Amino acid sequence: MRGVPLVSPLFAGGPLLAALLTAGLVDGRAGLRDLGQRLLRWRVAPRWYAVVLALPIILVAAAVALNTLLGGTAPHWTNRPDLATTGLMLALFLFLPIGAPLSEEVGWRGYALPRLLASRSALTASLIIGVLWSVWHLPVVLTDPATRPPAPFLLQVPPLAVLFTWVFVNTRGSLLIAIVFHAWYDLVLMYVVAMVVSADYERVFWLLAAMQVLAAVVVLLVARWRPASRALAVGA
Repeated sequence: MRGVPLVSPLFAGGPLLAALLTAGLVDGRAGLRDLGQRLLRWRVAPRWYAVVLALPIILVAAAVALNTLLGGTAPHWTNRPDLATTGLMLALFLFLPIGAPLSEEVGWRGYALPRLLASRSALTASLIIGVLWSVWHLPVVLTDPATRPPAPFLLQVPPLAVLFTWVFVNTRGSLLIAIVFHAWYDLVLMYVVAMVVSADYERVFWLLAAMQVLAAVVVLLVARWRPASRALAVGA
């Protein structure tokens, strides 16, 4: 599938390794047990499964549709990945320990976010994670700048972090839901990028960043997630 970056397994698994080591050293077995329990936390309100599955499709589809309306080339549907490849990528995203969704979510949402929420607002905690998450993607962007234009790709990460925090705090800190959200988002994005002509990549990512900023603003203005975020804070 076009757009899959080639990065070091050590780099890809970095957040997972850091989270496990830090949790074990700082919190001992209780910290590791907490991560394990939240990795298995699947009992959440059904609407959040719907949000996790629908939101990436809405955001990416809106960006591609706007690109076409602004004069870009319509997606080449004949270039869409086949079902076998798509299913394989989803399985790798969900279960590969050194894969981005599993590794990054254990680090960013599993370990770091609850501790940031102990002394910061949900928005501030989200933006701190978002900046770190964006910088973490620099090697990926630098190894594949053609399909990941650096500026828009990196700038779309912080508002995406706000959306992840919103889902995370409303699913009682479920790492499983965060991983599914991340994996599904990556799959939808890769699936669509495979059908977009290279000349439109930069504009599509700028539009995607704009859609994610808009969605994050809506969440901040409308969603009731602040009390839930305090309940997940470590050390509050």
